[in-house]
Amino acid sequence: MLYNSAMERLTIELARESDIPFMLELWQDTPGVGLGPGDDYTSVAAFLQRNPGSCLVLKNQDAVIGTVLGGFDGRRGYIYHLVIHEDYRRQGYGKKLLQEAVQRLKAINAGKIHLFVLKSNSEVEGFYEKQGWIKRQDIEVFSLDTAKI
Repeated sequence: MLYNSAMERLTIELARESDIPFMLELWQDTPGVGLGPGDDYTSVAAFLQRNPGSCLVLKNQDAVIGTVLGGFDGRRGYIYHLVIHEDYRRQGYGKKLLQEAVQRLKAINAGKIHLFVLKSNSEVEGFYEKQGWIKRQDIEVFSLDTAKI
C-alpha cells in the first residue's frame, strides 16, 4: 500500500478487464501518449490475457490514476503506457509502477526490456534516464499497419 501527501490510500494492483475503460480514459486525457489501433477495449483485454502478471494499475480507492502495461514475447519484455494522472505526478508513483513491472517481467525471464517514447514527448526522456534506461542510438523502429495491406 502507498500513501500520497494527503494520506490517501493508493495501491498497485494487477490490471483487470473491468479497469480497461478507466485506463483508456486516462490515456486519452494524457498529452504525449501515442494511441493507435491496438489501444481499444478488445485489444487491451487480449493484452491483459496474454500478460496477466505484468500489467498494473495504480488506484486511489477504486479510481485508476496510473497504468503500466508489461508484455513479454518469450524473448524480450516491453513496457507500454506508463501513465500517471497529472494530479499525482512527481511523487514517485511512476517510478514505483515501472519498478514493479520490471521486476515482474524479470521474474518471467525477460532478460532485456524495451519501451517506446514518441519523439514529441521529450519530457519523459529524463524520467527514464533517471531510472537507468538507455536511449538507443543504434536502431530505428519500423512499423507495418496490417489493416492497410
